[in-house]
Amino acid sequence: MKPIYRLVTALFIILLWICCKKEHEIPEINRPVSEQLPPAGTILTGCDDTTAFKSSVDLQPLEYLQNCYMCTAVKQVPGLGEIPWVGNCQVYIAWDTVLVFRFLSYEPYFEEFLLREDLGLDYVPISVGMHQIFDYANWAIDPKKSFGAYGRLLDDGDVADGFWGTDTTCVNYIEITRLDLEDREIEGKFEIHLKMKSQGTHGILYSERINFLNGKFKSEIEK
Repeated sequence: MKPIYRLVTALFIILLWICCKKEHEIPEINRPVSEQLPPAGTILTGCDDTTAFKSSVDLQPLEYLQNCYMCTAVKQVPGLGEIPWVGNCQVYIAWDTVLVFRFLSYEPYFEEFLLREDLGLDYVPISVGMHQIFDYANWAIDPKKSFGAYGRLLDDGDVADGFWGTDTTCVNYIEITRLDLEDREIEGKFEIHLKMKSQGTHGILYSERINFLNGKFKSEIEK
C-alpha cells in the first residue's frame, strides 16, 4: 500500500502546485499590436536602401523657435550621414479621439522664421504606450491605424516641395511616456523611416530616404 500512497500524495502535490501557479500567472492572450513591435533599431528586409538617391541638402541644419517645448532627434540620410536635429512641437486632439503631432523646423529670414520641414504623425491613440506608425495607404484601409508623413516647404513656408511617406519595411513608432490631459502636457519618443513619394519641383533635389531616429519630445497639447 505504501507505494500507492506515495504515488497518490505525489500527484496531489503536483496538482496543487499547478493550480497555485495558474492563479498567479498573468495570461498573455490577445496582446496589443503595439507590444508586438520589434525592438527600436531593428532592421527589416528592404529597410533603408542605401542605393537610393542622396542629397547633402537634407543634412544642412535648420533652425527652431525658442520655446520651452522642444523636439530632438538624429536626422539621417542612409548611406550619406546624419546630423543632430532640433525642432518645435505642435500637438492637438482631433475629433476628441486621436492625437495629431507636428515636428517643425525653420529657416531664418531677416527677423522672420520661415517653415521648411513638417514631420507629421497622425491619428495616434490618446493613451500612454507605444503605437506603431504606418503609411497613408494603411490608414486609408484601416482608419484605426496611425500614419506618418514628411514634407519640405519653400517660399514663405506655404509652398510644398518634396514629400515622403512612412517606409513600412522599417520599424516606425511613437511612444507616449507621459500624458497629462489636465495640465495639457505630453512627452515621449519616436522613430520614423521615410521613403520619397514625390521629388522637389522647384530646383532642389532631396534624398529619397530620410530617417528621424532617437526622437524625444515634450509639448503642450494645444486647445
